[in-house]
Amino acid sequence: MRLSLENLKKGFLILSWSLYDLANQFFALNIVSLYFVCWVTIEKKVPEIFYSISFGISIFFVAVLGLVLGVISDSAGRRKPFLVFFTLFSIIFTMLLGASGNIFLGLVFFAIANFGCQIAVIFYNALLVNIAPRNRIGLVSGIGKMLGYTGAVLALFLTEPIVVKRGYQATFLPTGILFLIFSLPCLIFIKDREPKEKINLIYLLKKDNVIEIFSSLKKTVFDAYRFPGLLDFLKASFFGLCAVNAVILFMSIYASRVFGLDKVQIISLIKFSTVFGIIGCFFSGSLSDYIGYKRSMSAVFILWIICFLFGAFAKDAKAYWFVGALVGITLGSTWVVSRALAIKLAPEEKIGEIFGLFNFVGYLSAIAGAFFWGLIVLILSPFGVWGYRITLLSLILFMAVGLIFLLRLPKDKANTK
Repeated sequence: MRLSLENLKKGFLILSWSLYDLANQFFALNIVSLYFVCWVTIEKKVPEIFYSISFGISIFFVAVLGLVLGVISDSAGRRKPFLVFFTLFSIIFTMLLGASGNIFLGLVFFAIANFGCQIAVIFYNALLVNIAPRNRIGLVSGIGKMLGYTGAVLALFLTEPIVVKRGYQATFLPTGILFLIFSLPCLIFIKDREPKEKINLIYLLKKDNVIEIFSSLKKTVFDAYRFPGLLDFLKASFFGLCAVNAVILFMSIYASRVFGLDKVQIISLIKFSTVFGIIGCFFSGSLSDYIGYKRSMSAVFILWIICFLFGAFAKDAKAYWFVGALVGITLGSTWVVSRALAIKLAPEEKIGEIFGLFNFVGYLSAIAGAFFWGLIVLILSPFGVWGYRITLLSLILFMAVGLIFLLRLPKDKANTK
């Protein structure tokens, strides 16, 4: 009975933690990838580069502060307070997106909301080690992402009637509410481990401690070679995520411009793709625990190259449905395997700091990917649809370089099951 109750408790905590992935997906899909970007570029007729700038500014501040806060959270042994604060911060400004039709205010509110959402993910990821056995990190990570994609499907079903009847902006307030509701189990029930020595967070912000924090950060950044494979993993992540983030940001615009889909058809395609994302999350988590994280991540990068090739040359309806399914599987696998691989390469006492560094690289890649896409599309605009196709095709270069760095990871560390 005791063992059964312990298993139930562990299962409940895993579910509570995983539901945050579901909650976060309401923002990631509805705001970042679909309705907000469509509101800016299609409804308001603003060039994509302005959305790229707004996104890039928010990510720049996440990249800088995420590193520092990662060190602070490790020093204090507390990650939950940061998760709670930045989640609620993001939710408030997500709701405010629906309050004004002014495009400038919209881009500002979006940048602030995205800042809060993205920086909260650092501490959410770091809390994974509190609930998952080291040999089942891939599986638990996969459960989280699987629920995340379930949330994406749920978000699309709940908001589609709203966007059809009242337009894109009408979805922003409900998105904030749903983000709040589904994040509550994680915010309430997931706890920090009791640190060996309790340290007040305010105490850490004193002058001497701030200097120590930056010294620790500098050591982690410049001595990353001490953690076998970490530098190559970060380099691979940067190049791979440049391409992935560009796809996430502009996939709905690509479907509209290249395939000529209307808003209902775009939503249907994303629903279809998201179902396959759930499949990708489920199988990639278990598979990576079995065959190793280096092999799994390499396979994911190769799948992305195939996605870009098919996406760039797809012309008929059957082709883009196939591309949607393949992108869903690959995108779901990307987050599951990369999160598990990052944890495998990091010592547990440095997990918050390493995730801060990993997310810093990811955020730099998001800025680079967004600006790359916006700039190339702008330059190739005289070529019409083919400008978009060539831009997508050019993302293969990022994946190829990333794959080279992945193959340099040490087998004994990256493939440990």
